[in-house]
Amino acid sequence: MDEAHTSRSAPGAAPEDALDAQIGYNLKRASAFALNDFAVELTEAALRPVTYGMLALIDEKPGIRAAELCRLLGMKSANMAPLLADLEERGLVERDDHAEDKRVQTLALTPAAREAMPGWRQRVRRHEDRFLQRLTKKERATLLRLLRLIWTDED
Repeated sequence: MDEAHTSRSAPGAAPEDALDAQIGYNLKRASAFALNDFAVELTEAALRPVTYGMLALIDEKPGIRAAELCRLLGMKSANMAPLLADLEERGLVERDDHAEDKRVQTLALTPAAREAMPGWRQRVRRHEDRFLQRLTKKERATLLRLLRLIWTDED
């Protein structure tokens, strides 16, 4: 094992206090690894994880309200507004007035984005297969379950 991954505590410190024994540090390293690989896989589509997540949810829930999209992605509307504007400008998302409440806008993928989505999903699967190649199918399911336990309020 190389020195960067060897657990060494400072003299008098407990082994669990070593940086590489800390969950947050390991989550950050895994996240950086995943983000870099995602960027490589989706460079041609010019999608980042956040914009892909927005498109994927809009695809799964056509007519979703922007506020609901924010809630599901854990984003503030101030952060999402420019991303939605960019996706709309790129011809990937359409906004329509809600039938009953003209103050509310619903979101849908454009025909071009709907056509591209299966290819983008395939690239994300390829990215995840590469990113998680050291894990068995069962370990992947366990990792997903544990990660969801951290950030969801579901029991």
